Amino acid sequence: MKFNVNSYHFKLLRDYERLSAFKEAIDDYMVEIDNGSYNNGNGDLKSSSRIAFDLGCGSGVLSYFAKDYMDNIIAIELNNSTYQLAKENLKEFDNVYVFNDDILSFDFSKLNEKADLIICEMLDTALIDEEEVPVLIYAKKYLKENGTIIPQGIINSAEPIFMNNHFIQYEDDEYAPVYIALGKPVIYSELNFLDDLDSNFSAEIEFMVYGEDDLKSMGFEEKLADEKFERFNLKDNFNIEENKLKINGIKLTTFTNLNENIICGPTPMLNPSMMVPIEEVELNCGDSVRIKLEYVMGGGVETIRTEILEIVHN
Repeated sequence: MKFNVNSYHFKLLRDYERLSAFKEAIDDYMVEIDNGSYNNGNGDLKSSSRIAFDLGCGSGVLSYFAKDYMDNIIAIELNNSTYQLAKENLKEFDNVYVFNDDILSFDFSKLNEKADLIICEMLDTALIDEEEVPVLIYAKKYLKENGTIIPQGIINSAEPIFMNNHFIQYEDDEYAPVYIALGKPVIYSELNFLDDLDSNFSAEIEFMVYGEDDLKSMGFEEKLADEKFERFNLKDNFNIEENKLKINGIKLTTFTNLNENIICGPTPMLNPSMMVPIEEVELNCGDSVRIKLEYVMGGGVETIRTEILEIVHN
């Protein structure tokens, strides 16, 4: 099918890894519910009526994936120009209803039935700048007791880094920040969207920076001689002879848990890794550092706060 899209949604549709993961998750949902029985090829479901909400439906591609599996899909998009695209893309499907509305004021009770499935794609790392967070919190009241959400949740990890630019930046196809990881990733939170979500997030994360043997095995000095690092004189920030390292940021990486079987890592348009600056500190190889990370999910990057709580010299 040919989709009408704007420039932003064109990029979303070109992210094939993201699209295929969501398509597989929607297919898996119906396999699990119907135990392998889809539909009869004419759009008529073999089982009882099913309703899906597609929250922030964009150009409508996820509703398109789900259309053959659901009796009714309520697709809601706030942006009027994007709504017009979705309405045009989905007009031939009589079981898909597209609304131009704010989900936070949408009267779901007028539908007289709750949803079996909520599709609510979360596109921003750690949900920090994700406008869909309050949307999902609100709409979950209208999900059936045994209902499902796609995606099911997220897994967040962080690792200590030194980066050339000391400001918040994303790692994607259009912009490649220059940084070097100085410790192994640590999982600092796992969220299931069926659980109650507290938008005010806080965690204490303990990192251990690489030891001498780690640096040797990864060819640390040789890596710093790479053109992208040499151009910014990154090597000048480390006293390698005395085994001292500096960190000035943490890299946040979000993995999207679409269902029990599918986890999608960062893709160009789905949770690209985020570099967050912290107070610059010098450490000995093998030291550990405990950092407090706070933000408001859905509140934007300006809500991010970091604090170095403790350095342990090992």
